Amino acid sequence: MRFVFFIWSLIERFGGNVVSLLGNVLLSYLLSPDDFGMVTMLGVFSSLIFVLIDCGMSDGLLRMKEPSRKDFNTIFYFNLGVGVLLFLAYALIAPWVAQFLGYPQLRAILTTLGVGAIFSGLTITQITKLRSQLHFRRLAGLNISAISLALCVAVLIALNGGGYWALVELQVGFPGFYFVLLVIFSKWNLRWEFDFGRFKELWAFGVNLLASTIFVQLSQNIFTFILGKYYNPVSAGFMGQAQKLQQTPTNSLEMSISSTSFVLISKCETQEQKNVEILRMFGVMTFVNSLFCMLLLALSYPVIDVVFPSRWLPVVPYFRMMLCWGLVYPVCSYMLIIFKIFGRTDIIRNVMIAEKSLIVVFAFLFYRYGVMVMLASAIVVSLCSLCAYIYFASRLMGVKMMPFVGIFIRNLLPAVFAGGVSWLLVSLTPWSLLAIVAGALVFLVLLVSECKIFFPDYYGFVTEKIRVAFRRAECDKEG
Repeated sequence: MRFVFFIWSLIERFGGNVVSLLGNVLLSYLLSPDDFGMVTMLGVFSSLIFVLIDCGMSDGLLRMKEPSRKDFNTIFYFNLGVGVLLFLAYALIAPWVAQFLGYPQLRAILTTLGVGAIFSGLTITQITKLRSQLHFRRLAGLNISAISLALCVAVLIALNGGGYWALVELQVGFPGFYFVLLVIFSKWNLRWEFDFGRFKELWAFGVNLLASTIFVQLSQNIFTFILGKYYNPVSAGFMGQAQKLQQTPTNSLEMSISSTSFVLISKCETQEQKNVEILRMFGVMTFVNSLFCMLLLALSYPVIDVVFPSRWLPVVPYFRMMLCWGLVYPVCSYMLIIFKIFGRTDIIRNVMIAEKSLIVVFAFLFYRYGVMVMLASAIVVSLCSLCAYIYFASRLMGVKMMPFVGIFIRNLLPAVFAGGVSWLLVSLTPWSLLAIVAGALVFLVLLVSECKIFFPDYYGFVTEKIRVAFRRAECDKEG
């Protein structure tokens, strides 16, 4: 049953991001890097919307054994109120932001992005309720449908010469359509009630997550902000595109595993059961994440060459550096569920604020030396943070650090070897499409061989799931 929850959560995250990625590729043919850059420069503001509205309270609700209707309604009205305030705040600061960055059109863009805050305030609590009830299948359908509808409208705007407004609609339209679909296909039990006692309890849990998550979003979007300010919108567009390409597999995987793991581990009765489940999911996370990152790293140039128009080829080095960061960053994010389960959000706050502050500071210190140096400094900081997370997590769990370190290294090495061989083959192949096929096949063959020899537990788990799927398919045909 847990595997089923994980699969539907994976479909929700990956499905939505794959649709978004396909739409992004389509829009890259209709829009210029400059159009992407104009919206990406404001990524720090759009990314803060969910963080400031949620304030970490969704995780507080998920952590509760049996949250009541009144609990959900309390947080709903809080989320909606913050969403309205954010809209007003963005409309107020828009002129100053546009003046600081030097592009007057950013004023209207930022004001419009604020509308998405209201829609987000209307949807977050209901999504959390469905997640707490393990309705991952329904969430997958709603998420993919909302993204698809928003994407259709964005394509129509781009085809009619709307330029960067197509990308703005995509960010505002997604929560808007999600709200409409939730009203239609999800049962709401909304009443006017607010429990101040419960709100204080959830606020005490979530405020530490709020502080740390703000720094997360600042660190993730600081590069496009700096490039837009000190370079040009085109460079910001390349960086934004690289981030989207990297985040589709890595962040989708991390969020899929974290969302299911947090709910399931929280429901474990004993500490020993929690420890076993945490280490097991840590192994799955690191192995699959390394697989995706190294495969994409090996195929980065031919994939960009085949999928995107030629004007987007300069995004390749950005993409490769983001994938190197992706080997570490999602693993750090997964570690946060351990502190949430133990109620130690203060550790998340302290370590994450220190980590993200260093990333932001180094970005401003090294921007004059180029994007690669900025990203390299972020990778080093994230590696140090991962060590800190493992240290504190092992102390909370009452185990040694070596199980985490051993699992991470053990799962990274096979993907690195397979990716290195594939990269060599791809670099010697003159045609991009052939390079993709040959590189992917070599990578998968090497990885399967390595798993069969050195990691029989993973190999046996995957092959058994495949056999079960085939048996079910045969039974369905016979039936």
